[in-house]
Amino acid sequence: MRRLLRSTLLRGLLLALTFGCIGYALARQWSDVQGAARAVEIRWGWILAASLVVLGTYAVLIQSWRMLLAGWGGHLPYPTAVRIWTIANLGRYLPGKVWSISALGVMAAAEGVSGVAAAGAAILGTSLNIGAGFAVAVITGTKGLDGIYPGFGAASRVGALVFVAGVAALPWVLPALLDRFARWRAMPVSDQHLTRGTIWLSAAINAASWVGYGVAFALFAQGVTPQISRDPVLFIAGYSASYLVGFLAIFAPGGVGVRELALSGFLVGIGAAGQGEAVILGATSRIWLTVLEILPGVIGLLSMTPAQRASLRKRG
Repeated sequence: MRRLLRSTLLRGLLLALTFGCIGYALARQWSDVQGAARAVEIRWGWILAASLVVLGTYAVLIQSWRMLLAGWGGHLPYPTAVRIWTIANLGRYLPGKVWSISALGVMAAAEGVSGVAAAGAAILGTSLNIGAGFAVAVITGTKGLDGIYPGFGAASRVGALVFVAGVAALPWVLPALLDRFARWRAMPVSDQHLTRGTIWLSAAINAASWVGYGVAFALFAQGVTPQISRDPVLFIAGYSASYLVGFLAIFAPGGVGVRELALSGFLVGIGAAGQGEAVILGATSRIWLTVLEILPGVIGLLSMTPAQRASLRKRG
């Protein structure tokens, strides 16, 4: 309990420091923000199109997760997978980055999927997604990555190489690791393992998802700040890189604040937007994406039966 309290206090202090830095940065850039705000033009058609692309990206990521589950013999109907995935997605707004992964495993197991399949698919799916994000960020935005933080470009290139090597090796390494994990946890050893085709297809889907998010972000930008760059490649790189920075900031729930600062630094660093425009785009996109992340999860929670809620509370 004492260790948990210390950890919670530390995260709280780090989060407070993050928001303090953000407030200081905004205060320094306030005149730029005021000037850019006059040019803001909300165009709902673009924002609706961006939202549909994001929801479509969610749909293919859920299917990728179902593929991983099926590879270990765990089968979920698509509507059930949608409910579990969207509810688990709410966990990203808790301090730390493991709640979403844990929730995926717990809720899938509650639907009769084996513990090995539920945990393995949740961890592997997240790992493939983050690794693919590094690869996409490097391919689309090498020149601007150091504008986010000195050395981030080199770190992303290393991450991309590790991702490619890891995906290539997974079909041979993963079965032994999972069998050892199952024995260590006194769980039944799986008699079915993922095929190479399933792993590589899932990796490709996760890479494509970052492209989808970036295109959605470009559409959203045209709906808020139409005067900035229209190059979708820049937004694919900016979204991917800033999201990864926010994910790596374990003390910031959902990467709040950190992601926006990284995004502003990238867009300004590559000359795609002025300082004020970048700050406005970061703030408005945070609200937009938060709604798209939370609303499906809330709908999923409301769709649960009393028995499902009771089971989730018991397992949690």
